[in-house]
Amino acid sequence: MAPHRVDIDRRLLRIYLSDHVAGATGAIARSRRMSRAYDGTPLGRPIGGFAAELESEREVLLELADSLGMRLSRWKSVGAAAGERVGRLKPNGRLASASPLSALLELELLRGGVNAKRGLWDSLASWSGALGLERAPFEELDRRGLAQIELLERLASVARDRVAAGVHDVSDA
Repeated sequence: MAPHRVDIDRRLLRIYLSDHVAGATGAIARSRRMSRAYDGTPLGRPIGGFAAELESEREVLLELADSLGMRLSRWKSVGAAAGERVGRLKPNGRLASASPLSALLELELLRGGVNAKRGLWDSLASWSGALGLERAPFEELDRRGLAQIELLERLASVARDRVAAGVHDVSDA
């Protein structure tokens, strides 16, 4: 049986890609900040590598949009970057320092974002034939997303153990 052919509404696809590029922009900014903040801790280097992977995946999306002749919304990415900065101002129960929960919450938020991104790769794999694209690269990106979730879960476990032990910050020795 031949695969089901679906016509893709290109306007909706452009919006969808714009939304995911915006999400990636916010996640990259958060990951870079975390990498700097937790430098020299068990979280710093792995989060730095994660940020680099997100940057390359964001580039894949930008190149995809370009190859499809789509102009993505820059305003959504600007808004996501601004939202990430505003998110740093949230009350955390401390006036002058980071809460011990900060790293844990940030890792959980990033994990949620990677779950959403895996949905993107799955959708693009599903639509690849209609878009004239190869399916395999999107399947590989989905597998990378699964590995990223495993990484974030391991790092969250470290942060969770520190919180449970009453360690004030992941950067405390």
